[in-house]
Amino acid sequence: MSANSDPGADGVAPEFFRVVRLVDAFEAGRKRRSMDDAAEIRVLADAAAVVARPADATPERARRAELDRRALVADLATSNRVSEWTVNRLLSEAADLCERFAGGVEALERGEISRPHLSVIHDAGASIVDDTARAEFVGLALERAANLTPGRLAAVLRVIAERFLERTLEERHKEAAAGRRIEVVDLPDDMAALTAIMPATLAHGIEDRLTQQARSVITARGNGEGDGDGEGEGDGESLDDHAEIDERTMDQLRVDIFTDTLLTAGPEDCVAGTGLRAIRATVQVTIPVLTMTGASTEPALLAGYGPIDPGTARILAAGAVGWERVMTSPVTGSVLAVDRYRPGPALNRFLAARDEHCRFPGCRRPVWRCDVDHTIPAAEGGPTHHANLAHLCRRHHTLKGVTAWSVEQVSPGVLIWTSPSGRRHTDRPEPTVRFSSDEATTHLRTMMREPWLFPADDPPGSPAAPPF
Repeated sequence: MSANSDPGADGVAPEFFRVVRLVDAFEAGRKRRSMDDAAEIRVLADAAAVVARPADATPERARRAELDRRALVADLATSNRVSEWTVNRLLSEAADLCERFAGGVEALERGEISRPHLSVIHDAGASIVDDTARAEFVGLALERAANLTPGRLAAVLRVIAERFLERTLEERHKEAAAGRRIEVVDLPDDMAALTAIMPATLAHGIEDRLTQQARSVITARGNGEGDGDGEGEGDGESLDDHAEIDERTMDQLRVDIFTDTLLTAGPEDCVAGTGLRAIRATVQVTIPVLTMTGASTEPALLAGYGPIDPGTARILAAGAVGWERVMTSPVTGSVLAVDRYRPGPALNRFLAARDEHCRFPGCRRPVWRCDVDHTIPAAEGGPTHHANLAHLCRRHHTLKGVTAWSVEQVSPGVLIWTSPSGRRHTDRPEPTVRFSSDEATTHLRTMMREPWLFPADDPPGSPAAPPF
């Protein structure tokens, strides 16, 4: 609905009520689906319990239980036209959810979260062995799930889960990295999917570099030139000299560049000049200072993903052309200030550390692909200040400017979006969302009046601003 819709006699555009009804109906349908999903999980958990092998079963009883299980699995699979492998997976998952993640299943049953949210919680907390610790984790996860999409929730929960795991991330990463591999899955219509299982920093770096290269190709279409260094492709022909105009999408270009690079050692056929080879990947990694020096095994954080092992983080830091020091509140996790050992715009560095990605609810486009937007437009007197700025990708920047969506920054970094149907959605900076404080420690620090303990909405500086 456009922000310029003509209002009716009562001052409200007729489209508004239609939008409200549509959103209400969609929301109600999703809630019913969540309740149905919870009921299915409980049915499958009951089915798994019926055919479970008794703990003290004799060999003959164990054999009988296994045959009973196979018979039930076959019955469920054939009646629902799914594979037996799928039914086996669903039975095991449902049993584990009802036994170890009961709070999540109950929240799903109430329609408070969706099935994808529960899957994210289950995946992040599956390795937590201690029952008390896991219950605490589920409670924190459900709090975060109330305001986050499954994609954003996954990155947050990977960080929170670390405090409850007995083995260090470095130990687990070393074991997981040994399983890196390439997989090919055949698809219809002469297609196939190529999947690479690898360390997260490499995967995110590859995706970012392919995106930069594809964007260079798209930019080059406008004038037929190469990568911006004045040199064209091949014999210098312009784009108009070609019989066909390159209309490949971003996804298609990424695949073509990926294929060219692997098969020919360079993006040979992408019509953007040899400069594509010079493009380097960009990733944002936050490293605790004690981890940087090797005095701690606390994991570093890859923006948009979550914890990565300290060894990889130190290697990335050593090769960086510059790095920033980010000071955060020990109570709330809020970014208080940023400084750097290389020159650069301090305010932009602060916003990048605070936001990490587009600040529209659910969007995860990284800050280096976003615009810095004035929440209150500068033309209307909005200040260029951290309490009136936030990163928005082009899509949501446009949504804010030309549709009935609106946004208010109620405190520095905390945005409340209002949809055309009147719903309000709060988006908080991810560093604060993934932070979980210890009440006893917080109380002790407050009583000691430590000088570095500042309220989240009043970081040090004057007036109420980071020391840019």
